[in-house]
Amino acid sequence: MTTQDVIELLKKRETEYSKTEYFSQLPGIYAFFFIGNTFPVIGSSVSKHQIIYIGKTESSQASRDEKTHFASGKTGSSTIRRSLGSLLKVALSLNPIPRNDKDFDAGRKSFFKFDDPSEEKLTRWMKDNLGLSFYEFDKSPEEIDKLETELIREAKPLLNIDSKNPDNPFSNIIKASRKACADEANQTIVTKDTTLNQINNQISTFKPKLMNSGQTVHKYEDIFKNAMPLIEKAIDESTSRRISIQLSRDDFKKVGNRQSYSFNLEFSNGVVANGIGGSAVARDLARVLEQSTSIIQKLKGKHMKFNLDKGFTLWISQ
Repeated sequence: MTTQDVIELLKKRETEYSKTEYFSQLPGIYAFFFIGNTFPVIGSSVSKHQIIYIGKTESSQASRDEKTHFASGKTGSSTIRRSLGSLLKVALSLNPIPRNDKDFDAGRKSFFKFDDPSEEKLTRWMKDNLGLSFYEFDKSPEEIDKLETELIREAKPLLNIDSKNPDNPFSNIIKASRKACADEANQTIVTKDTTLNQINNQISTFKPKLMNSGQTVHKYEDIFKNAMPLIEKAIDESTSRRISIQLSRDDFKKVGNRQSYSFNLEFSNGVVANGIGGSAVARDLARVLEQSTSIIQKLKGKHMKFNLDKGFTLWISQ
């Protein structure tokens, strides 16, 4: 079978997840299809019944698709759940948290999952909006990997964002969206099982972790929330010119003590598109913008730049 033959077979076997009655017990290649009405963030770039992800399993389809990708609580082990969850974070009000304590303690910050209610919402969205198909390929791990690579390079699924899909035009948007979730997750140091007494007993342990990570949690959000009416107006007017908003130096100094407050923040199609992990100020602005449904709608379809200079002037442009 040629690569194109396998792709056509996967397309022919596409089945809505809710109507999938059997999951193969053999290794092979699986494909995810979008069957909903509007794909998150990327929107009209995705058509109905388009292959959006191709993956492999060296064990079985049942273990990978049924028991991982479409299972609540498994986002930390599923790259497609992390990608979809990061794109749906605002629309579904998902709350990212660290995958586990070991990752957090070891500084492994690229992995994350969502809290239990968010996991359920993500699973429901996937079951309602995705189709699935499978090609049994009971071969060696090397042969399975080779076929997966060939299929990804041929089909170019938008949620495959690793080196096997180098020409994916959405890779940067998805990676930035995932990083934003990971950054937020790693600022969450209290889990759902932590009692009030445990929190009080462990404060001295948690504080050094925040200080050592170089992260400042939410100190500057109120400054940007107060400026939101001006920021929203500036976004509307930025189509024709670069807009400036003068913020108060004293407001920043009251809540932080930094050598520099300056930053560059970029949003592409409503998602953070550049690395802001080193700037607590930029992260707080990004978080405030992401929490505003009206602003996220205004940012969709645009590439917006937010720059705070040394004089505490916020510049907004397209």
